[in-house]
Amino acid sequence: KTYCDFRKNSNTLMKAYRPHLRLFSNMELGDNRRGHLPEILIVILVSIILRFVVASIASTYNGDFPEMYPHLEPYEDYDRLYLPEVKKFLDGEKIYREFFHAYPPLWIYTLSAFAKFDLPFWGAAIPILIYDVLLAPLVYVIARKIMKGKIPLLLGVMIAASPVLLWYDAVFWLNPPPSTFFLLLSLYLVILRKFRFAAIALGIALAYKQTILIATPFILFAVYRWSSRRKSAEFLLIILTVVTLASLPYLVWYPDVYLWALGFPGIPTPSPYAPDDLTVWKYDITQPTHLGSVFGDLGFPEIAIKFRQNLLYVISAVFVGFLFLFSRIKKLNENDLVKYLAYSLLLFIFLFPRGTYKYFFVTALPFFALSCRKKGDIVTFVLLNLGILLVPRSVEPWFAFLMMFFIYMIARENTHLIENEEEKKDEVEGMSPEP
Repeated sequence: KTYCDFRKNSNTLMKAYRPHLRLFSNMELGDNRRGHLPEILIVILVSIILRFVVASIASTYNGDFPEMYPHLEPYEDYDRLYLPEVKKFLDGEKIYREFFHAYPPLWIYTLSAFAKFDLPFWGAAIPILIYDVLLAPLVYVIARKIMKGKIPLLLGVMIAASPVLLWYDAVFWLNPPPSTFFLLLSLYLVILRKFRFAAIALGIALAYKQTILIATPFILFAVYRWSSRRKSAEFLLIILTVVTLASLPYLVWYPDVYLWALGFPGIPTPSPYAPDDLTVWKYDITQPTHLGSVFGDLGFPEIAIKFRQNLLYVISAVFVGFLFLFSRIKKLNENDLVKYLAYSLLLFIFLFPRGTYKYFFVTALPFFALSCRKKGDIVTFVLLNLGILLVPRSVEPWFAFLMMFFIYMIARENTHLIENEEEKKDEVEGMSPEP
């Protein structure tokens, strides 16, 4: 009877003090949204002002930029590739079949929706700039969920002022912002344990750019670890549904052409396109760079050719290795997921057989930023931004490997800091019972 009375009184006390415990929990975990409103407004304002100024200056050139340092990769794809494809699409030509298009259809749909209006030359770039503006505040809110103090504000401003993002997104209006935004949004929703909405966001990211596929297994495994087998299967099913719906009708009309255009391996080159000749070394400013490009650039084309011919097996093996290491983490937390998402995106740049361009770093950099914890890490981030822009194109994939090494070192140095944050989080959660 005494024990029952004690339990009854304890439950009454807990109900009475639950609001206070929740308030304490929110204060401890940095989740006081009203208190952080000025910070997120600062991040949004910095992001908007910088992009407005930079994009306004860029728009005066109407896509005809002066000659620049070639290793900056000042590609005018917006004027010479995106807008011509949009015009063909609006004129009724079938994408993939009647003209080549290297991305899932949601990308050309988005640009076409703005190009259809009687807007100036820069009109179709509006969605690119909107998504790019939103990357910084999204990084801020994710950082606010996994760390405390002023670091989240610094990370948000850091992404808003990132030289790489400003150069490729605000000056040249290239394609990474939409897929990067939805990948970050999916991560944020997974952290909130809103798995269904996270799956929709990830599906949209894949419907913008297929390269996001490299990060998908890590998010899927995290959902499995943080929920159940049934919810992870539902997560995967939602992703497949969104991607399939976005791929219609092309996935039905000509699936071979569609999947080949997206770069899926093992699919024969359909007519009227010609397959790449992997036995010939070819390199110029328009070509993507792969792991062996530096050897061809130094006068050893045979080595470059061998690298490209075998990179598919290498990236497959290394990717499986990273996924295995991720699965072996005993107590998986949000910081682990962020770190391995950064690894996966940089691994794609490092080992992708066809090769990549420097603007692929736009998607990886926000995840690198979310791995930072100290002011010294932020200095490293800024220096790496400058390095991405300035290093010779042929060593770009090797620079991705260098960034993976820095993420490992940063995570190693910050291990105790992250562990202390996790312990405090567990203590606060333990004091705040389930409603």
